[in-house]
Amino acid sequence: MATPRIVSLKEMSALVGRSPKTIWRWWRKEQSFPPPQQNNGRTIGWSEADYEAWLNGEWQQ
Repeated sequence: MATPRIVSLKEMSALVGRSPKTIWRWWRKEQSFPPPQQNNGRTIGWSEADYEAWLNGEWQQ
């Protein structure tokens, strides 16, 4: 079974066209963005599936 791809903060920032600070604000304060995940105990980022669901308006808290 393949490990889900994790998108880094830098890459996510480029994908959504917003600063890293804005992405963190969306997640922490507004709760309008999926929470980050930890991969292998060291890498923090977002599941590509969560990002795609958010992009398509299908992500729910």
